[in-house]
Amino acid sequence: MRYRSPFTIAAAASFLMLPSVSAHADCKTAAGDTCLVGTWKQTGGGASEWMREHMKMAQIKIEASDAMITLKGDGTLSTSKVDTNAEVTANDSQIVATGKMSSQGSGHWSAADGNLTLCMDAVEGQGTVELKMPGGKTMNVPVPKSKPTNASMTYTCDGATLSTVQAMPMNSTMTTTYTRVE
Repeated sequence: MRYRSPFTIAAAASFLMLPSVSAHADCKTAAGDTCLVGTWKQTGGGASEWMREHMKMAQIKIEASDAMITLKGDGTLSTSKVDTNAEVTANDSQIVATGKMSSQGSGHWSAADGNLTLCMDAVEGQGTVELKMPGGKTMNVPVPKSKPTNASMTYTCDGATLSTVQAMPMNSTMTTTYTRVE
């Protein structure tokens, strides 16, 4: 797979900066497993690691502020504000996409039978991607406005750590690990 246009590399940079990649899920109102109640800090995996492993047509560099999610006993959830800087360099061209994004969300969650469903009711996100093309030309591409999404994944929780596994494109999965903060 190769980047054939500046817009493809911009799309990859935008995808990389999403706080989570979502799959369709049915939202329920009940919370469920009390092991999940609390504030969790992402300590590994996630969208950026998935991109590094599966998007071999580019070099990817990412810096993000602490990503945390709070799952409350009443079934509501909120995320911390996450600031992300990313750089995607296509292996077969001189095009480089540099992106900056800030995002935060809230919604509700449910868990049953080893499946966790996150339903984002409100998402605030803004950002830009700058494309540096051959010859020194640059183009700014706005990151599309974030929309509320639903995600379903399997999980394991032992009280101190949480691990989620979510189906992704390319017949792959994305694993994300968290450590309890409170």
